[in-house]
Order: sequence, then C-alpha cells, then structure tokens
Amino acid sequence: MATANMDLSGIRILITRPAHQSGGWRDLLVAEGALADTIPLLDIEPIDQGDRAQAIKSLILDFDQFDHAIFVSQNAVQHGFDWLDNYWPQLPQGPRYYAIGAATARALRARGAVPEAGNTGEEGETGKSTMDSEALLALPSLLQPQGERVILFRGQGGRPLIGSALEERGARVDYCELYQRTLPGDATEQVRTYGHTPDAITVHSGETLDNLHRVIETSARDSLRHAVLICPSERVASHARALGFPRVHAAVNAGDGAMLAALKDALAADHS
Repeated sequence: MATANMDLSGIRILITRPAHQSGGWRDLLVAEGALADTIPLLDIEPIDQGDRAQAIKSLILDFDQFDHAIFVSQNAVQHGFDWLDNYWPQLPQGPRYYAIGAATARALRARGAVPEAGNTGEEGETGKSTMDSEALLALPSLLQPQGERVILFRGQGGRPLIGSALEERGARVDYCELYQRTLPGDATEQVRTYGHTPDAITVHSGETLDNLHRVIETSARDSLRHAVLICPSERVASHARALGFPRVHAAVNAGDGAMLAALKDALAADHS
C-alpha cells in the first residue's frame, strides 16, 4: 500500500499535545479524514518569578556576549524572545542562531532571527530534512567552538546531549531554562471519562509519553495502552516499549510531515 495516499477516513486519533500547540496537528489529521480527539497531557508553564527568573534575566542581559544561541523548541523561541524583546529592542549582531526542528526554525525567522545555513526549517513530506540534535552538532560552525560562549534556550530538565557535547568540544555553555513541563490538573479525569477507544495515539515528546503512561495507570484505562502509538523519535519509541506499550512506531522527528508519515505507515502495516 502507498502510505502517502492512505485514507485516514474514520480512523480515530487521540492527540496529546499541549492545548496551545495541538490545533495545527489536529487540522492536518481532520483534513486527512481522521476523527481527531484532543486530551492535552502536557502544560508549558513559563518561569517568571523568583531566583530562576533572575537567572534568566542575567543571561538575557548578557545576550550580546554569546557566540551561539540554540533554541530547542517552539516554546523556547516564544518564551526566549519574550524575554529578549523586553531587554533588546534590536537583536545584537553577535550570536549565531540555531533551531531544533523545522517548526522551531520557522518560529525563529518569524521573530526576526535567521538560523545558520543548513538549519533553515525546510521540511519535506516525511520531515527527513529537518534538524535534530545530532545534525545540529554536525554543523561546521559548532565543530570547533573552543572558548566560545553558547546559550541554550530550553525548558527545565531538557536533554543533556547538545550542551554536554559542546562542552566536550571546549565551549562555555549556559542553560537558559525558560519554562517547566507539567501534567495538566484535569488530565487524569479527561482520560478516565474519554468515551472512545482510539485507533492510534500520537505523542510528541518523552515527557508527554511519561504522562500518558501515568494517566493510563491512574485512570484505569489500560485499553489505551494497546492503541498504535506514534512517537517522535526512536529514543522515545524505545522508552515507550520499556513502559509496556506493545504497538509502538517511531517517526524520524516531531514535525507534522514526519508524524503523519509514521502514522500512515503504522496503520497500513496494522491493516495489511
């Protein structure tokens, strides 16, 4: 079966993205004919008070001293530039800009920053051209950052791969942790009262997967564990299998094109 042309009509998909990020993915699935349900299993809460906010402010005030500015997500762009706009009406000339993922690169451009060459935010039909952590670390401008300063915009507790690799190459890395990820307070009740058994569930991050596992257990909805599960990477998919999800499939990244291709591939294999 040519999965690119696979008809999703009547296929029920449960979307778990944060509420403010689920609209585009839901619209795409509906346009493909799917029945799309949404239960947000992740909240993004900005850090704007206390010592952690002061730490962000200090890094933002020093922004012109950095050689490289890396943004790991659309949320990092949104919250990072909200801070930058408060203290830098015009962006300084010093830092080079980088983004993880095509959507993050597009968000950077929308805020007036141009990602480095090879990190433009273009995404093909399967999303294979987009930038992940490993590809970013292979960019020529980051291969020999000895003595250079890097600011990494992310949420609390992000993956250590990028920062650790750059530190090993001699860079001075500062982490600007702008938000924290939490489980929405009503998520367990929404899952418990969810009146359908979806054909597939999509998760866009490891944190969302952990929350899905948690709410399935606390809501006694173990049947959800047996839906086809689409993950944004093989790393997250491996974790899902370890958590006991039996029908796991990995996309090449979390972009809409890649996730849709993985969903169609998984459903085609399931029905073959």
